[in-house]
Amino acid sequence: MSDLEKLFDSHTHHLNTNNRAIVQITGFSGENLPPHFSFGIHPKETHFDLSKITEICAQLKEKPGFLAIGEIGLDMRYDSLQQQEELYTFQLKLAAEYRKPLILHCVNSWDRCRFLHERHAPETTLIYHGFNKSSIVKQVLAYPKSMISIGESVRSNPALQKAVLEIPPDRLLLETDMGEGQLIDTYRAVAEIKSISLQPLIDSLDQNAKRIFNYE
Repeated sequence: MSDLEKLFDSHTHHLNTNNRAIVQITGFSGENLPPHFSFGIHPKETHFDLSKITEICAQLKEKPGFLAIGEIGLDMRYDSLQQQEELYTFQLKLAAEYRKPLILHCVNSWDRCRFLHERHAPETTLIYHGFNKSSIVKQVLAYPKSMISIGESVRSNPALQKAVLEIPPDRLLLETDMGEGQLIDTYRAVAEIKSISLQPLIDSLDQNAKRIFNYE
């Protein structure tokens, strides 16, 4: 495996990727699954049948590529907070049952997301994906079960670049999400910000992936 093939993408919606990636899926048809994937229902999908989530997870649990629950969470831009919390809590309990890390969608709701995680899935790792809220980096890092996953916005967001300096390598992941940029460019940007060589960053995030997702 070449160094670039070792690049780990903690969250993507791109099915066709050359990286070692966890691809988000929202359903299961019995075939054409990505090699590695997460399953979860986004907080805007509050109409989703909870029993269907249980059914899909039961089908997926035997698949070796099923590595995480997510993306799930809370988003204060939507009005349906009570329904969001019901959906989030339900999936937190599934993450605890299946002993899967969870990929968190969190918009202006960190304290509540953390509180519910601590109540319903305290032993699971929580990966705050698409992190760009630099003002709360200390609060997120203070929660020992949290990881921070950053996407291509770090290349153009000075506040996020400053926040990256505060994130220890063993608490960091990188992702493409729905972006159009190349993952290697995000790796290079973070390596430059942290004033480290690219290869040590690749190796560190590779170890994080193996530790958190049991990913080979």
